This record gives sequence, structure tokens and C-alpha cells, in this order.
Amino acid sequence: MFLGDQPLRFSLPLLLTQVFLILILSAIAQLLLRRLGQSRFVTHMLVGILLGPSVIGRSATFRGALFSERGTYILESVSLVALILFLFSMGVKTDLSLLRRPSCRAVAVGLTGAIVPLAVTLPVFHFLQPQLPDDLRGTSLLTELAVRLSLSSFPVIADALSDLHLLNTDLGRIALTASLITDVTSWFLRACFAAAYLISDAKSPAFTAQILLSFFGFVAFVGFVARPVGRYIAYKRTPTGALLSEGSFVVVVIAALLSALVTDAIGFKYMIGPMMLGLALPGGMPIGATMTERLDSFFIALFLPVYMALSGYRTDFAEMSKAEENEKWCALELFIALCISGKLVGCVAAGLFFAMPLREAVVLALMLNVRGIVEVAAINNWGDTMKATAEHYTVLTLSMVTITAISTPLIKLLYDPSGQFSRGGKRRTIEEKNSRADLRVLACLYSEDHAAPLIDLLEASSGSSSSAPMSLIVVHLTELVGRAASVLKPHRKSSSSSSSASDRIVNAFRHMEQHAAPGAVTVSPYVAQAPYSSMHHDVCALAHGRKANLILLPFHKSSDGARATASNVVRSINRAVLAYAPCSVAILVDHGLAAGTAVVAATSMLQRAALYFLGGADDREALAYAARMADAGSMALTVVRFKLRNWVGMGGREEARDEEVLQEFWTRHRDNERVVYVEKTVEDAEGTASVVQSMSEKFDLLVVGRRGGVGEDDDMEGGSAALTSGLSEWSECPELGVLGDMLATAEFASRVSILVIQQQPPKNANATASNND
Repeated sequence: MFLGDQPLRFSLPLLLTQVFLILILSAIAQLLLRRLGQSRFVTHMLVGILLGPSVIGRSATFRGALFSERGTYILESVSLVALILFLFSMGVKTDLSLLRRPSCRAVAVGLTGAIVPLAVTLPVFHFLQPQLPDDLRGTSLLTELAVRLSLSSFPVIADALSDLHLLNTDLGRIALTASLITDVTSWFLRACFAAAYLISDAKSPAFTAQILLSFFGFVAFVGFVARPVGRYIAYKRTPTGALLSEGSFVVVVIAALLSALVTDAIGFKYMIGPMMLGLALPGGMPIGATMTERLDSFFIALFLPVYMALSGYRTDFAEMSKAEENEKWCALELFIALCISGKLVGCVAAGLFFAMPLREAVVLALMLNVRGIVEVAAINNWGDTMKATAEHYTVLTLSMVTITAISTPLIKLLYDPSGQFSRGGKRRTIEEKNSRADLRVLACLYSEDHAAPLIDLLEASSGSSSSAPMSLIVVHLTELVGRAASVLKPHRKSSSSSSSASDRIVNAFRHMEQHAAPGAVTVSPYVAQAPYSSMHHDVCALAHGRKANLILLPFHKSSDGARATASNVVRSINRAVLAYAPCSVAILVDHGLAAGTAVVAATSMLQRAALYFLGGADDREALAYAARMADAGSMALTVVRFKLRNWVGMGGREEARDEEVLQEFWTRHRDNERVVYVEKTVEDAEGTASVVQSMSEKFDLLVVGRRGGVGEDDDMEGGSAALTSGLSEWSECPELGVLGDMLATAEFASRVSILVIQQQPPKNANATASNND
């Protein structure tokens, strides 16, 4: 530059400048548009349009310096490689087991949503064909467009639902299965049609035979060579729980690129090869996880936005103005509208047939109408093969952007999966349940370290006979890695020789079940893989489906005696479950129980427990759970009732209910030598803290009610609120409530565990809890 050269005349500086410009504009646009509910696809396409000849690119100087035909050649090539690897990566992450036993709703929605738009569009095309413009009448563009828009692309739907945090919702799972059914079918039919087209152009039987042999040879190679080699690399060559080695990773990436080369060379579209190879390889750990870690997070994330931006860059509003003079683009838009409307009607009709609420049926139809990079790649292919003119290309691209830009905000507006369980249905609490009835507890674990403390607590809470049984639903929650679809299913022992973390967790709970009294405990294990951002959907859905009375969660902080660790994602999940759970919730702060192993101890480490009762719904729920411990008879229980000196009760409903449940508890347990009831009279919140500090070191476990959370004492009635007023000023963990937060941060907390219980709030109270959290 200092010698008078122009750096942008050289390929590397030009490439770096182009990538930098696209990415920085995309980041700024995403920051602005995400508040409007727009996806990354819309953002990247709009950035391309902004840089294109319709806006900034109207300047010939700008286009000549940065985006001339010579200057975009390398950028297009690199972004095309990113597209190939993206399709391969999505193929690896696709779980074909979804097709083994798909639900009737998913099959009906997928097939109806594909057939109805074709049944509407193709007859209209043949009826209007004589009146269509020459550039549409003489090509197969409208037919291919109708086929493409009638289908839903699995990679696009999976990526969009991941952005919307809806992968593991009921509608999300239906949409993924429906799109996978139509997508796999379309890939197969596309390959057959491509072969038929090539054969129709064949000039000799030998040429026909070469085409068929080439294609079936590639399919056989993928099925009988690539798949076994991929399984060998994944399960034999790679240690359990580890990513692929550098050598294996390079081999897999080269195979993906070669598959695109081979299918393109034998006359088929280059996209077929990577998808077929990806579907043949095992997903999850380690291949799918390695693709996510090393490809998706860098190369694809860097250059796939470039591909979409370049597609937007090619749009030119000037071409539309030319077309408007003879109204050519109106015919194209008519068929696009027919396809989209037909798909909406088909999906909604199928949903309503299976008794789905109208709003959910509409949301499902919108999910399956989301468009993305696969549709853009198809439009680019039509442009490259001259099926689509510059006018058609602009109309089609803008239509895809508009459809997605409308669909995603509407999905967010109409569908609220987090609150669907807490808004209605029967309240499921321990207080309202008969003490002799089956108690359904959903125990959530994020790691093996959480097993032993939860088992110790549950053993202390389960009876010695079947008179007060406990149904235990155990779910191992793990992050979704290397797969496109979330997983929530009953646990099945892994087929590999080495046991998985889920196997070891389930074995520990099975051990507890076997050593309990006959009929006292039954264990139902599950595994869930989902993004952390929406993992609480699975917890709430499982609790709702299994009619749980209590969700038991581990605290986000843990200690092995030498060091303490904290997980912000676990904390976020716990807070979301507290806000939206369809039953009561308890958080176990493990400081005094067994830690670091999933093996059940021979003797329980819980011998003495104390319940601090200040009043309110959460404290009554805690008392109901503590009563279960007292009935079990395996530990000593002390109930400490706090009263405010000189307080004259106002006779409120909550105070009356508090006195009633305490009287019932003591009447039932007054003859139990292991149960002690104590009343403590204090002047104020400082007195409450003093009593708690002086008594707590005598116990192994402290049980308290969450009491609405820190800063929500206004929800308590008079004396109950005054007992903790001011204790929340230095809160560290609001999800534990006032008293729980104080206990968790006290000096003795390293030796005593705390169980914080929240009773399921009344209907319509969950939104307030969520906002306060």
C-alpha cells in the first residue's frame, strides 16, 4: 500500500475484506433484527441485499472494488465448500431412528402438507400454461418450484427450531419428524428423477448402463464401505466419550468433499453425495460431536453466512421493475402463494383431524413453511442451469426471505411451550396428596455426582413398606451434541461393552429399588438430550406426562471437599423449572451428603433433619415432605415453628391454614419419639437468623420452604413476612428463597445439606414468578 499498490487487486486481501465486511454487517443486523424475532437466515440474506446492486452496490466503484465477477470467484468457491460440509454435517446429525416408529400425526402432517400444495398447484399450472410468459411456459421451473415448496427441508427446520429454542417441544418434535419423512423421500425421488433425466438423454444402451452402474456403485460404496468404516472409526478407534482424532477427522472431511465431487461428476447434483454419506455415518458421539466442535463452530459458521449473503447480493430490484412492465413476476408469485397456502391448509387440516388445537395446528404449519439455505441452494442451481432468469431469481429469493421473515415471529407470538403446563390442569402438590398415596417424584440429574446425594435423600423419604409407596422417575439430562433432533425416551442399556454415564446412574437407582421394601419404590429411568436453553421443556413435559407431585433438582453449585464448582447453565435450567413446573419443585443443596460417586452407601448419611416453618404455602409443602420422612422412620426430625413476639394474627386464610396443618402434623406424630416439635418466638428477622444459625449445625439436613423467592416477601401475610424482612439484601441465589439463600451461604453450610421446596403456585401465578426470577 505504501509503495502505491492497491491491496484489493490481490486475492487474499480481497477475500479477507469481503468476509470481514459480510460478517460485521451480519453481526450488527442480527443485533437489531433479533428483537423482531428474525432468524439468522433472514439477517444474512438482507445483508447480501444491502451490499447488492439494489442498495450499496448501485455504486459501480463499490462493486468494481469489492464484488466484481473476478473478486467473488474465490469467495463463492469457499462458501460452496461450506455448504457441502454443512449438508454433510446435518446428514450426520440426522437421527433416522425417528422414521422407525413415527407418530401418526407426524406422518399425516408431513404427507398432507406435501401432497395438498402439489394437488393445487400442478393442475393450475397445466390450466394456465398457454397464458403464461414464454420464459415460464417453456421450462420446468414452475414444476420444480412446486415440488421444492411443497416439501420441508429437515436441515432448515432443525436449524430454525434450534434458533427458536423449540427443538424439544411437542410441536418441534412433530415438525422435525414430518420434515424428515418428506426430506428423505424427496432425496430418494430426486436421485431417481435425475437418473431418469440422464437416461432420457442417453444416446446408447451403454451410456445408460454407465449412468445406472455409477449411481448404484456410489450407493453401494456408501452402504457397504463408508458406513462400516465410519462405525469402526467411531466405536473401535475412538475412546468412549472422546472426539475423533485429527487423522480420523481429516479422513471424514475428505470423504464428504469427495462424495460431492463424485455425484457431481457422474451427473447428479453435488448436494446428494454429502447428504447420503452423512446419513450413513453414526451421529452423536463421536462423529457428530466432532463435526459440531470443529466444523460448525468455525468453518461453517464463518463461511455459510457468506454463501447466503452472496445469494442475497445477486438480487436486483431493477430486474423486478423491468418485469413489472409486462407483469411476468405476477405469475411466479401466484404459484409461490398457491404452494405456501396449500401447505398451510394441508398441515392445519391434518393437525385438526388429530384433535390438535387450532393455534397449535397453525404454529405447526408455520414451522414446516420456514425456508432457508436449502431452498436458496435450489434457486442458485436453477440460476446456474439457466432455468431461472435474473428476474425469476430476484422474485424467488425475496419470496423465501419474506416467508421466513413472517413465519418465525408468528411462531414466537403464537406458541409459548414454557407456560403450557403451568397454566391449566390439576395442581399436583404433596400437601394436597394423601400421605398413604403413591408419591410421584421426578429426580433430575446432570451428572453422576448428583446420584448419591439424591439417593440418600430419597431413601430417607421412602417408607419401609408398600403402604406409602414412591414412584421414582429418574431422568439423566445431557446437552444435545452431534445430533439435530432432541431425545427424550426411556433408558435402554447401551449395547457397547463399556457402560455409559446413564447406565451407571440407572444402576445406582436400581440398586436402591432392589434394597427397598417390596413395593415401596419403583424406578422408571429416562434419558434426555436437548439444548441447555430449552432443557426445562423436557423436565416439565415429563413431570406433566407422568403426573409427578415433586420435581427434585440438584443445586448448580457442588463441592468435592477440595474445591467448589458452579454451572450457570444448570442454574438457568433450575430457575426455568421453578417458573413453569406443573407440580412442586425442590432443590437439593448437597454439602453434607455423599458426593462424587453413583454407588449407594451401605448406611444412610442422613440421621437428623430439621424443618424451619415460618408460614406460607411453600413451608406447608416442606412440612408435608418432612412428614413423609417422619413416616419412613429412618431419621430423627425436628420441626421448628417460628413466631413473631407480640404479633396478633389477622385471621388471614394463609395463617389459618398454617395452624391447621401444624396441628394435624403434631396430632399424627406426637407419639413418635423421633419427631420433635419446637416453637421459637423471635422479635424480628434478625432473631430468626440468630436461631437458625445456632441450631443448624446439629443436623445433617435442613428443610425449608422457598417462600416465593428473595424479594417477594410481600406475597406473605403479616407475621410471616416480618420473620424474614431484610434478610434478602445480600442475596446470592434468589432461586433458593430468603431462608434457603441464607443457609446455603452460612459458615456451617459445608457440613449441612439444604432442601428448598416450592409448592406449585396457583394458576396464572407462574408468569409473575418468571418475571421476578
